[in-house]
Amino acid sequence: MIKVFENFDFSRVGQMQSLLESHGIKTFLKNQYGSSVMGEVPFVEVVPQLYVLDENDLAQAKQLLQLDLPVEQPAEDWVCDKCSVKVDGTFDRCWKCGSDRG
Repeated sequence: MIKVFENFDFSRVGQMQSLLESHGIKTFLKNQYGSSVMGEVPFVEVVPQLYVLDENDLAQAKQLLQLDLPVEQPAEDWVCDKCSVKVDGTFDRCWKCGSDRG
């Protein structure tokens, strides 16, 4: 298991997990329920973390995660030219089909 992503925002970690798994990369989510003990243990011990199970998937996982990072300046929401899904303006790639912003 190799850690590829962590964030205090559990929904963001879940989004990245969905992205990787939609590309056939098996993952493991650590500290999924860590917020229930926050305050009793150091906060850095309960940060949701995403792991890739197969080392052979590591390069592809890192590439996918890098492509899906939000842009610095939020832009307007947009509609994917390929699958017609509405995408948050902070992203340059469609969350559903992976196409680049047109």
